[in-house]
Amino acid sequence: VPPGKPLAHVPSSATIGSRAVLRCSEGQGSPPPTFRWYKDGSLLPQDPKSSPTFRNSSYSLDPRTGELIFEPVGGGDTGDYHCEASNNVGSPQKSDVFRME
Repeated sequence: VPPGKPLAHVPSSATIGSRAVLRCSEGQGSPPPTFRWYKDGSLLPQDPKSSPTFRNSSYSLDPRTGELIFEPVGGGDTGDYHCEASNNVGSPQKSDVFRME
């Protein structure tokens, strides 16, 4: 079963230096989908240190649970976030976009 439109749970504001958890969930896909996160339209790499764009971010990303955890949040993490669910059946589905300040 292809995934439905995922729901992104993004805090509208986060305090610099604190921990912020963004969640992506989807209930229809079978097999259960994996999740990817995008910031300002750019795919967040699994390891921020591997990318010049996200090198200054400190986060962990779990494609199976859809959790994106910033620890700590930095000033550069403000942006528009959305997630995407895909399971190799049908086409990947994107969530709405939410801004985190």
